[in-house]
Amino acid sequence: MDSETRDSVALAVELESPMDRRRGSALMTVLAGAAVSLGLMFWTGHRNSSLLLILLFTFWVASPFAAMVFVLRRSRRWPPVRQNLICNQVQIISLGSTFIYLAVVNIRHLSKPAGPFLAVPVASWLLLALWVWMGSYFHGEASQGPTTLDLGGKQ
Repeated sequence: MDSETRDSVALAVELESPMDRRRGSALMTVLAGAAVSLGLMFWTGHRNSSLLLILLFTFWVASPFAAMVFVLRRSRRWPPVRQNLICNQVQIISLGSTFIYLAVVNIRHLSKPAGPFLAVPVASWLLLALWVWMGSYFHGEASQGPTTLDLGGKQ
């Protein structure tokens, strides 16, 4: 390796910001959560012979993870506080979903094991939408100042 290549590699490492590393960590959590969740879904439904049903479940279980990847990519333009919050929230949703699916697989006596695979994506979508909205409401867009919530009722 010549010195010019070594310098460009060192420069690339130095230019990476802590927020990029945080976003990368959140992205890896989302991708790992999606892979494990889909694997557990396939494991739970391996006796099902309906290809259409398996395909529908695949899209349904993967959809919140795809939305989280979209939100992470979109968050690059947001203020740093909102970026940090969304990274935390995406990791919470990913890990929470994965642990719920793990519990479903480990509890063998469920009469309808498909239930959690239907309910968890709905809850994930709702949490993600709520947290993104709350982040924009309380932390404001770049052009607006932060908004505070007055619970005292006095003006």
